This record gives sequence, structure tokens and C-alpha cells, in this order.
Amino acid sequence: MKSRLIILWFITFFLLYSCGEITSNNTQITIPDSNVSFQRHILPILKNTCGLSYCHGEIAPQGNVQIIDYISILNSLNGALVIPRNPDGSVLVQIIEYKLPHKPFLDWKLSANQINGIRKWILEGAKNN
Repeated sequence: MKSRLIILWFITFFLLYSCGEITSNNTQITIPDSNVSFQRHILPILKNTCGLSYCHGEIAPQGNVQIIDYISILNSLNGALVIPRNPDGSVLVQIIEYKLPHKPFLDWKLSANQINGIRKWILEGAKNN
């Protein structure tokens, strides 16, 4: 019983620490108005929010949606998660703009700059740049 409590304490500590890291890492990324880079701008935001291991990461991704790299993002939901040049039709944009119901494990929120940046990246063709 005592070992279970210790394990539970470590898990709680990890989750609380991770929440702080997500907020601080996520808010440091500012996306430019054009030439949005997937590797520099989009992937770090998505990996620190949606792509966490207990959400849509590598370990048991929820809803079979994986957000770990470019290929996984473009292949999720049979290509409907991100539809190049069509941000309004992309499920990812509909979720981050609260147009589709979604209950994230953590209560994260993207800034307006980050949401606009994701839209711009998709509008620019959702390139792996």
C-alpha cells in the first residue's frame, strides 16, 4: 500500500511539474505572419500540448490520433486532421478554435498568435519545413 502511495505521489508531482513546463515552453513560441516553419514553430507547440504521451503522443494515442511528427499529423484521421491549404476544413483548427467538442487531459490554451500561426501554416500548404 505504501509503495502505491509513493508511486501516486511521483505521478502527481510529474503531472504538476509538466503542466508548468507546458505553459512556459508553449508561451515562448511566437509565430511570424508568413513563412511559418513546421519544425521551428508548429511542431513544438503541438508536441507540448496535444502531442503529450498521455494524449496524442506515442504511447496509446487517444482516438488513434498521433501528434508526434509531420507524417503522423498529416495521416491522422485519414488526412482530415490537417488538410493543406484548407484551415477551416482541418479538424485540428476546428478543435483549437473550439468549433468541435474536445476534452483535453490538461487545461491548455493556445494564444491567438499560435492559433493564427497554425492556420497560416496550413494555408501556406502545411509544408514540412
